[in-house]
Amino acid sequence: MDVDKNQLRKDFAKEWQKHYKLNILIEKGFKRQQCKKCSRNFWCMDERELCSDPGCVGYQFIGNTPVKNKLSYIDTWKTVEKYFTKNGHGLVKSYPTVARWRDDLYFTIASISDFQPYVVNGELDPPYNPLVVPQHCIRFPDISNVGVSGRHHTSFVMIGQHAFNTKKTGQFYWKEEAIQHDIECLKKLGIPQQELVFIEDVWAGGGNFGPSIEYFVRGLELGNCVFMQYEVTETGPRELKTKVIDMGAGLERFAWMTTGDPTGYDVVFGPVIKNLKKHTGVRIDEGLFLKYAKMSGSLNEDEVGDIEKEKERVAKLLGVTKAELFKSLEPLQALYAICDHMVTLLSAVTDGMLPSNAGGGYNLRMITRRVFGFDKEFGLNLDYGKILEDHAKHLEYIFPELKGGVQTTIDVIEEEKRKYQKTKENAQGKVSNLMRKGQKIEKEELLQLYKSHGIPPEFVLDEAKKHKVEVEMPGNFYSLVREKEKDEDGLEVIDVSEVKKTEGHFYTEKEEFQAKVVKIINNYLILDKTAFYPEGGGQVGDTGEIENQKVKNVTKEAGVVLHEVADIKKFKVGQTVHGRVDLKRRRIITRHHTCAHLLNAAARFVLGPHIWQGGSNKDEFKAHLDITHYRKITQEELNKLEAKVNEYIMQDLPINIQILPRNVAESKYGFKLYQGGAVPGKELRIVSIGDIDHEACGGTHHMLKTTGEIGSFVIVKRESIQDGLERITYKAGSRALEYMQEQRDLLRKTAEAMNVDPALVATTASSVFNELIEYKKNQKKTTEKAGQERASELIEKAKGKLVEEVLDLAPDLLKEIAKAIAESDDSAVILVNKQGNIFCAAGHNSKFKANELLNKKIKELGGNGGGNERMAAGKLKKV
Repeated sequence: MDVDKNQLRKDFAKEWQKHYKLNILIEKGFKRQQCKKCSRNFWCMDERELCSDPGCVGYQFIGNTPVKNKLSYIDTWKTVEKYFTKNGHGLVKSYPTVARWRDDLYFTIASISDFQPYVVNGELDPPYNPLVVPQHCIRFPDISNVGVSGRHHTSFVMIGQHAFNTKKTGQFYWKEEAIQHDIECLKKLGIPQQELVFIEDVWAGGGNFGPSIEYFVRGLELGNCVFMQYEVTETGPRELKTKVIDMGAGLERFAWMTTGDPTGYDVVFGPVIKNLKKHTGVRIDEGLFLKYAKMSGSLNEDEVGDIEKEKERVAKLLGVTKAELFKSLEPLQALYAICDHMVTLLSAVTDGMLPSNAGGGYNLRMITRRVFGFDKEFGLNLDYGKILEDHAKHLEYIFPELKGGVQTTIDVIEEEKRKYQKTKENAQGKVSNLMRKGQKIEKEELLQLYKSHGIPPEFVLDEAKKHKVEVEMPGNFYSLVREKEKDEDGLEVIDVSEVKKTEGHFYTEKEEFQAKVVKIINNYLILDKTAFYPEGGGQVGDTGEIENQKVKNVTKEAGVVLHEVADIKKFKVGQTVHGRVDLKRRRIITRHHTCAHLLNAAARFVLGPHIWQGGSNKDEFKAHLDITHYRKITQEELNKLEAKVNEYIMQDLPINIQILPRNVAESKYGFKLYQGGAVPGKELRIVSIGDIDHEACGGTHHMLKTTGEIGSFVIVKRESIQDGLERITYKAGSRALEYMQEQRDLLRKTAEAMNVDPALVATTASSVFNELIEYKKNQKKTTEKAGQERASELIEKAKGKLVEEVLDLAPDLLKEIAKAIAESDDSAVILVNKQGNIFCAAGHNSKFKANELLNKKIKELGGNGGGNERMAAGKLKKV
């Protein structure tokens, strides 16, 4: 059931005393007023006609901040941290920017995301209550505004001030307490409360809603305090059992307010942007930039719709053309955007997300290529490694983990540059064809080039300048191509809503059991209890028998285990049945599954900490693990991975399983728990292998006590299944031994056939292969020469007419002859061999058409084929 926010605003405004009238505001002298421009209601201490939204008043704080002492970005956070921790708030370390614990998000988009759904709905206790967290967030809706507006970022720190009023705690921290802390914290930053303007608003999301209060100072929004108070039900709004304070403030905005600089980027990026300006030598007209900056608050495509028209309006007010204004500003805006994009890339790669053609990686590739485009367009000659190192050093106090991700991110950028260059080379032909038309390249065509072929608009613009072709380049281009999450449904879903959850006994080594049939749906048998393991986490389900009927597959839906049996007619509801699980098969699969954990740990050790599992499958014959990696894994690296896994096996590491509350597990082992993806539930089943790997996993690892029981491990092959995702297929235990014996026998038989020692098979095969290549080259030259000679005869013979011949020649020689005829003046031929291969050709000025000649023959003798007016080929049924 959707919530209409506009209607909510009207409803809440009518009952403003209930929702927004706070004693803390009245006691401090704040009065409720209405903005003459936007009509929103707001609270401030003085009488005024306009609220403090930048759309109404512009950026009044630029060059005119009420704060006396400027603070750096890091010192701003230290001030906020000190205030809240001294005033009863527990400090929570930022969660990763890649939201692995969520199945509905690629990136962490807000501080409250850390605590959804289990803490927010009251099922789990928060780490502290109340708490404050400097959450590093990544968002991509406003890419085109980044570097332009002064306030937009793709990654930023949301200061999360949260309190959870549960049945256990009672309502101990609500609107009064939250707003009081916000006022006092801002005072510590040097912002007088007389400067604060609180604007009434509403919030809605995830089936919940409530009032919210945004706070502004001289045109800059600093934060928004949301009161999660109601839930949507079929009968109407209902008070939430757990009422949540969700105050999110931008650390970037806080720091910017203390400086009053033309943009927030200089204080946010600190030494990084300072070094970048020095390195590139970018300079601007400071006076013009200051005037522009005060008006740039309106440059928000989400609010103005057509950002290009808004740019024209701003330029006109400044007394210059849009082209003149942005030609002088764009190099600096590019530097700001580069700083932003590079820290976003560093954060995401450090947390295990890589640029790619799909999902969240698509956005990372987009901003990386945007950086490459800026670099080339403005001749910046960027040192990407230096920028990344500067970011990590600057942010070390808040995010010390970034230091460990610098080298991997450098490697990722180098690989992306290589792919980008290859894309541009492949694009040359497509773009040149467009330019030859001499027509204007429309926006849609530009978007299609990027979406379908990865051709960046900067490349098209460069080529267009050379050919003097106009290109419609929208200012919000990268926002238009931004990847949207897609539904990936389509799997069969069995309705088990009226069935009680199955009692599971598959985490025992019970081979036989008795149970009662509670329901039959299609070919699926549902029992009250089962020892059959249902497919999950990439591990296939158990097989065996129920009442002598083969169990073909076992799956689970909403806690109900479904057994697919050979003949469902043998069963009826209420029947007591005897089941037998194939434990020998399960043990083999368990070895494969446990090796997925070992291989993942080995990959992090050999390839780097950016490695994450991207998918897996484990059955009784083989298994594969998909891992995120930015380039093809080499044979040398595969050898190291294989050796490392076997080392783990020989170390005979203990395999332990424990059930922990989610928050305890995350606190103890971190977010690498979610290698297999998000796991539902407030409790997690943690599989630990020594101290090398800890994962939330439902696999049958209990079948093994130590890694030594696996025996052996061998990698079978490697393949790239999609950009940034490498698949490693392997075998373990007895399957590994069987595979190695098969390979040894194959090598022996090959050596015998070649009559060489097994150690010389590779060298001999290489030599034979090279000789074969040379032979084929010579054969092709001979065929081409023979074709040219025979064609010369036919060209003379077929001048101005059609010649038809049946020749005892191979198809490749016939083709060479036909190609030569097609390049002649007015000759035409139909060439057929005894096997029915037919080639028709007609010269430039011939009165015949090759495709018509072929079609006539096919109609006469049967067969198929195709071609054009100059050359056509096919196969005849009769000769």
